[in-house]
Amino acid sequence: MGDILIQATSLTKDYALDEGEIVRVLHGLDFTIESGEFLAIMGPSGSGKSTLMNLLGCLDTPSGGHYLLKGEDTAAMSPDQLASLRSRKIGFVFQGFNLLPRKSLIDNVALPLVYSGVPRVDRERIARAILEEVGLGDRLRHRPGQLSGGQQQRVAIARALVNKPSLILADEPTGNLDTKTSEDILALFDSLHQQGLTIILVTHEPDVARHADKILYLIDGRIDRLVVNAHAIQ
Repeated sequence: MGDILIQATSLTKDYALDEGEIVRVLHGLDFTIESGEFLAIMGPSGSGKSTLMNLLGCLDTPSGGHYLLKGEDTAAMSPDQLASLRSRKIGFVFQGFNLLPRKSLIDNVALPLVYSGVPRVDRERIARAILEEVGLGDRLRHRPGQLSGGQQQRVAIARALVNKPSLILADEPTGNLDTKTSEDILALFDSLHQQGLTIILVTHEPDVARHADKILYLIDGRIDRLVVNAHAIQ
């Protein structure tokens, strides 16, 4: 573990309905996450998990309170500033993989480097090394449709790692996978965690959450409890 990577203080999020009514989805959340931690977020549908992930991923800004990512306060950032912060410090892994079907694996993984202005020769070298790290070094020129679901998720994880982010956000990353493939993907997350990467994972599955150091339970947009030593939960 290390320094505080994430600090949320009185974090709220409101949405306006068509009738002009304001609905509060997150109610004054307070928590910190240290560099190198593995946190799972759990809660029933409508508990605010997706809204919280959008804030943590700098895809949205809070209505009140503060969210500091490595000391940078996102609350007053412009969309361009949020995009810059995302590209520099956050990698995303989604349930649906979100790969470009007509692009090769190496091109899919290298895509974030294009937006960062990395020269093509360097992009390919970096993408190749990360695909080798996730066990797909022999599939560089394949397209996503030629892979299994588990292999596609490995490509998505490689893409999330390519910019050397401070934080990986994984939203139901095993939701579309069978049990054995899910275990393989979770073993990869465990390995990345052991290498010191900070991971936040949203899941409905207790068996998945137990891979984390801590579990944050949300109910009705509030923190119900924070469980430390999640591995020991039966």
